[in-house]
Order: sequence, then C-alpha cells, then structure tokens
Amino acid sequence: MELSIPQLGVTMTEGTLAEWLVADGASVGAGEALYVLETDKTMTEIESPAAGVLTIKVEPGDYEVGTVVGELN
Repeated sequence: MELSIPQLGVTMTEGTLAEWLVADGASVGAGEALYVLETDKTMTEIESPAAGVLTIKVEPGDYEVGTVVGELN
C-alpha cells in the first residue's frame, strides 16, 4: 500500500514532511502516527491507514500533494 502526501485543505498543493516518527523497516499498527506533515497553517501527525511494515521512500522535505513518501507491506 502506497503512502502519499494527503491534501489537508481545499487550497493545499504541497506540504513539508517535517520528520518521520517511525523507523524504516518498523512494524506499525493501524492508526499509529507515521510522520509529521507541516503546511502553511498547521502541523499534523499522519497516521497509518493499516498495519504493516514501513518502507520509507523519501527524506524529510517539501513535496506536492500525492507524492508517494512510503509504502506499507
């Protein structure tokens, strides 16, 4: 399952992946916070949509909405 930058607001086109809260290769549960997404208005912890093993695809930085940042297997 691919994990991508979500659109948190109607006008949001990009966000900053501020930090990963889980290590690459770690097992995560559904609802567990994976990373912090920063926008011009908020900082939000993005939760895992399902249980699995996290594979991190990108380092922290600025990304457009829809960019794949990780994967759950």
